[in-house]
Amino acid sequence: MEAEEIYMNREVKMQAAAFKEKRGAPANKGAGDPNYENIVLNFRNRDQPKSAHSSPKNQVPSRSRPLSKSSQVPHWLHTALLSLYILLTLVCIILLALILVKNLETSQELLHLKRELSNVSLLVQQCQEEQKLSREDILKNIIAVKKNISMVQDKVQHMNDNLKDLSKDVSNITTNVKKIFGELEKQANKPTP
Repeated sequence: MEAEEIYMNREVKMQAAAFKEKRGAPANKGAGDPNYENIVLNFRNRDQPKSAHSSPKNQVPSRSRPLSKSSQVPHWLHTALLSLYILLTLVCIILLALILVKNLETSQELLHLKRELSNVSLLVQQCQEEQKLSREDILKNIIAVKKNISMVQDKVQHMNDNLKDLSKDVSNITTNVKKIFGELEKQANKPTP
């Protein structure tokens, strides 16, 4: 903050001197004049409240001082921090190695599981194909049995038709036999001449 005020003071003085030169007055004429200082104070205190005191005019900006030995960080602290960083790095490397090993084991287990699942899926496909073939065989057998049943039914129907024809023939034969017996009885009852 002090360096900034000094810089502003110098800038204001240079502006005031330039203003005086433009008006024709010598630059260092008002160095002891109180009106001149009031002008400088007015320019300088534009950003500050009116009651604030100005810093000394001839103050040189303070340079940063080198740190004293008491405020410097001890050497052992640097060594300790470096050791901690190295230890942290080693822990991270070990953790990464453990993760990689675990990842490898997990991937091998997953590959084994994948093989087992593919074997199971192959077995399921084989069972489905066998089931499909057995269904097809059963359907073929059912169709063959239906054909055989229909053939037997046709034969039975044909035999029934034949039996009906035979019964008609038998009834015709019996009627013819009765007629023949009736005529034979008639002839037997007639006296012979």
